[in-house]
Parts: sequence; C-alpha cells; structure tokens
Amino acid sequence: MRKFTPLALRLCTAHRSAFSVRTITSTQSKALVSTRDDIEYCRRLVHKHDYETYLSSLFSPRYAREALWGLRALNIELLTIPTHTRTPSAISMRYAFWHNTIMGLYTQPQTQNLPPVARVLHDAIQRSKISRTWLRRLISERQTSTAINTLDDLQKHGERTIACLIHAHLESLDVRNMHADNAARAIGVSSTISHMLRSMPEQLAHGRCDLPRDILAKHNINVQELYKAPKNTPELQNAVYEVATTAYTKLCGVAELHIPNSPRQALPALLVAVPVKMWLERLEHANFDVFDPRLRQTHAVHVMWKLWKARRKGTWLDVSNQQTGN
Repeated sequence: MRKFTPLALRLCTAHRSAFSVRTITSTQSKALVSTRDDIEYCRRLVHKHDYETYLSSLFSPRYAREALWGLRALNIELLTIPTHTRTPSAISMRYAFWHNTIMGLYTQPQTQNLPPVARVLHDAIQRSKISRTWLRRLISERQTSTAINTLDDLQKHGERTIACLIHAHLESLDVRNMHADNAARAIGVSSTISHMLRSMPEQLAHGRCDLPRDILAKHNINVQELYKAPKNTPELQNAVYEVATTAYTKLCGVAELHIPNSPRQALPALLVAVPVKMWLERLEHANFDVFDPRLRQTHAVHVMWKLWKARRKGTWLDVSNQQTGN
C-alpha cells in the first residue's frame, strides 16, 4: 500500500463554547443589523452543508464564528444556484443579485430588505473591515465556473474560492499577516482538492468528473467508461494518488513553515485544515479508493478531539515528527 510520505503530521485543535456571551458597545450596536434568527439561519446552513467546517468554527471567538457562518453560508448559497435555478438567464440574475447585494454592503448605507446571509456579513464587515476583494473574488469564481484543464487550474480555483473564505475569516480575527495568508492559500487549495475527491463517486454517478483533464490523460482514464460503471480502477487510483498527494504536501508545508510563524490568534481560521488532513489520511488507508464506503463517514467526536488538541498545542504537527537537537 502506498503512503503519502514518512512525514506524518498529526492534526489537533482546541475547543471553545459555541455560545459565549455576546457583548456589543452602544456605538457599535447602532451599526449592526443582524438578528439572532439571521445568525441561526447561517449556522444551520453551515451545519447542514459544511459540517466539518461548522465543527472547526466552534473554536473561534463568537464574533469571528458568526462571521465565518455568514461567509460559509454565502458560499453555500452560491454553490446551490445552478441546482436550484433552471434557466441560464435566471442563474445569471441570481449571481448578479448576490454580487450587487454583497458589494452594496461596502458602498450603500441601505440595509433594509437584505437576506439573512447579507445581514450577518454586513455586521462582520462593520466589526472587522473584511476586505471586499475576498468576497468579490469568491462570487466571480463561483459564477465563472471555468474548465479545470490542469492540476494548476484546480489549485488556482481553490485559491479563488475556499482560500478567500479563510482570508476573510482571518480578518474577522483581526489577523493580517503574511504567513497566515500563505497558510490560508495552501489550506484553500487542499480543501478544494479534498472536496473534489470526496464528491467524485456522486459526480461520476451523475455523469460528471472534475479531475483535471491533464491528470485524466496522463493516467489513460476513460471517463465515458467511468460514467457507465463508476468503480475503482488502477488508473483512477493512480490519478487520485497524484492529486491527493498535492493536497497533503501543502498541508505539511503549512504546519512546518507557516503555522509556527503566524500569530496565535490566527489558528482558529486555519483549523479547517484538520478535518481535511484527517480525510486525506483515511483516503491513504483506503489505498486511494474514493469508492471505499468508510470515506463517506464523518466521525464528529474524533474530529472534535483532533481540533481540541491542535488548538491547545497551537499546531497539528505531532511532536514525535518534529526534529530535535539530540
């Protein structure tokens, strides 16, 4: 059985109550518009569609946690537009609605008739001055849906989507740091690759394959045959191994190079790497067979335990794998 690398990073993190007391100054409260119902709407959306991110969000301070729920809820709204809207014109109108609504939070004082996600993001922007760059880039990339021809295209897609959410989460924690930004970029790429691999069985069953075309050609994969009979093959395993190794290597680099040099307060935003790495290691144990039924299971208690350990230690790099002076 193949292994990623002798370097086995152990992910861990630390837990904080999801329902700590919310304190708002009188000046700040005048500018805030979200209600508990709005925040609960976003929380439920993330809990339902992005459960592992929801678990990692519980280790953020309350304001940053609510900002993260708003950010991830926006991402879910964008992802579901093509499935909930039938005609191309209606899809374009829906993307335009979200672009105008979110960009309007930066330019227009009007806050009436905003959807719950926009109200939560409005408050996050007011509190933390989250850059519009991240949200604009996210919406643009979700709308464009450019073809993934190469592995490099897939990595750039991750930088323009999930990485933007992590960058914005860092800003909600009042972190603007080069090493934390580099970590966010790498984790965004790894998360995107992991999600693509996790959803591959379902995609193939619906006649879709998001593996980069250069990887498909390199490993002589007949996509049409996979559509007819979705199953594990040696060629597919080799392709999955190559793509997964790219994701895993980036997480190793984050733990070794960027986490030690990032501010401690940045860690809650970077903990989303923990469940990603856990799943990639489970994929390794399954010999890179994406159809292995064990990969579809989410062990919430185990994930929370790993998150708690990593948060407490300030890293998910296992001490047994660190170099010592002996």
